[in-house]
Amino acid sequence: MGLVLAEEEELRRAVELAHLIVREAERSISWRAQRVLLELILNRGAYTRKPMRTQKRTGAMPPIVTVIIIVASVVAAALAAYFIYTTTARGVRQVSLTVIGQPTLYARQSGVELRVTFKNDGTADVDLANSIISVQTKNKTVVQFANPQLATGSGSLKLLAPGDSVALVYTANAQLDDFPDGAMATLQTAGGYQTSFAVAKP
Repeated sequence: MGLVLAEEEELRRAVELAHLIVREAERSISWRAQRVLLELILNRGAYTRKPMRTQKRTGAMPPIVTVIIIVASVVAAALAAYFIYTTTARGVRQVSLTVIGQPTLYARQSGVELRVTFKNDGTADVDLANSIISVQTKNKTVVQFANPQLATGSGSLKLLAPGDSVALVYTANAQLDDFPDGAMATLQTAGGYQTSFAVAKP
């Protein structure tokens, strides 16, 4: 009789233990904690009905993941810095040409020449070697003045640095009478920069 009661008692404890494990599992207790709880109950032969306090443990991040995150952060920061630098550099380094004095057309034996002085007020060098100047005629057509040469007649045309100025002579196959006084002209450089100004006749 005593043996039967002992077996029933053990069965009742097993059922209650199962219920306790289920409740603790619902509270996100780890299996390791359940195993420790089970060992404590089996070793001590008793347990408490008070709910166990569980503490969630955050697993440590593997070293390779940490390295990958650091490398990705460094690469992203470098790309962002490069983008900001190039964008700022393009915005700061700009071409800005100013016409000094009065550009003037002169008749020559084989056509017309245009004398003009430019100053680089920008922050980037300007290449005027292959630049052209389009001048409007009396009948609204356009004549292109090309082949710029230094007005001094000596030396070679170089890049115009910021703050520097240069006097140039452009030539075109036309007649001086084809152009009105105050005709509109447009300079276009090989790099795509354009600026407009008026030209005079002597």
